[in-house]
Amino acid sequence: MALARGQGGDEARTLAFVALVVANLGLIFANRSWSHTALTTLRNSNPALWWVVGGAIAALTLVLAVPGLRALFHFGVLHPEDLLLCLAAGVASVAWFEVFKRFGRPL
Repeated sequence: MALARGQGGDEARTLAFVALVVANLGLIFANRSWSHTALTTLRNSNPALWWVVGGAIAALTLVLAVPGLRALFHFGVLHPEDLLLCLAAGVASVAWFEVFKRFGRPL
């Protein structure tokens, strides 16, 4: 999609990486329970979960914001609309699983 929008390879790589990180974080939430939705499981206390999520977001922020780290990964600069696109792609890639948990299981 990035290449079709006229962005370069570095930006496309960055978009893919951010979407993968968001999707993996979403999978962590989705896999906490097979009988409850990801949003429902947020009521259960799990400090380790928030350390992992916070660490992943902090590391991702550093890789995107620090020019030296960005160059190390051959990432391009993303704009706010790019980040929203990544967030939407990551959430959409996990949403099907939440639907399956709700409606796809045998009774």
